[in-house]
Amino acid sequence: MTLKLNLKKSFTSLIAVLMLISLTACGTTSKQSGSAKSSSVSSTSEKSNQQKAASLYKKAQKQIEDKQSEDALATLKSAQKLDENNGKVAELLSKVQNYLNAKDALNDGDTSSANSSLAKVTSGQTNNAALNSQAKDLGNQATQLQNAKKYYQNAYDALSNGYYETARADLALLNNLSSSISGVKSLQDQGKALTNQINSMASNSSSSQSSSESSTSSSSAQPAGNLTDTKTDQVITSFQNAAGIKSQSGLSYGVNQLGNGYYQIEVRQNNPSNTVGSLTGIYRYNSQTGSVSKLNTISGKYEK
Repeated sequence: MTLKLNLKKSFTSLIAVLMLISLTACGTTSKQSGSAKSSSVSSTSEKSNQQKAASLYKKAQKQIEDKQSEDALATLKSAQKLDENNGKVAELLSKVQNYLNAKDALNDGDTSSANSSLAKVTSGQTNNAALNSQAKDLGNQATQLQNAKKYYQNAYDALSNGYYETARADLALLNNLSSSISGVKSLQDQGKALTNQINSMASNSSSSQSSSESSTSSSSAQPAGNLTDTKTDQVITSFQNAAGIKSQSGLSYGVNQLGNGYYQIEVRQNNPSNTVGSLTGIYRYNSQTGSVSKLNTISGKYEK
């Protein structure tokens, strides 16, 4: 009787163990099946995102061709969010961003930064013909703006030193540039003020010299623009006192006699190497009356 009971218990235990093993196996199979399904869904989603990114990439290319660079940038950013590992999207996005940076820099008159950004547009492994063409046009605009700055500065310096015809020639070169570029147009407008200054200063210089030559007391006056070193030093000292300019190192003075006791004085701040540097101001000084007036480079008039 006892033997039968033990056999019955052993048989019951065996059945329980077999059922546990069966349940465990079913659970494992179910988990593996679920993981496979999840992986399949993830792969499908990733592939779908890649296809969407590729479609957006083509859309951005069309926007670039239509010169809609800002829209293209937004489109490429959306594509990159869908497919972060897409190298073509990342590179074109960078090129468009640099192109827009160059446009902004050029609008601010910063040709150096514009050219630096444009160089990045045409570099790299892939090229976009439409974007490269637009970058080339922008580069030409940057060159014209650089030339405009050079011509204006040359004209300004020539005027400051009394070389009126040279100043007129540089202003003519400036006016030959395209006025469709905002920075160039601004310099051309400033060039008109310089032209007025040239005409005014050339006329005043001519009449003052003529008056000096016809004066009966001309024997005691120095010819226009021909002063001795001693006389020049005396004029500078009296001018400094009249204008309230303290004598200091680093300033240089160019003195040109316009008439008897009447002078044009150019003041410059020397460079660190102690060579003549940036212009501080151009003055008219009457040593007989102590009157001092300074040239307003915007209006072209001398103001006290």
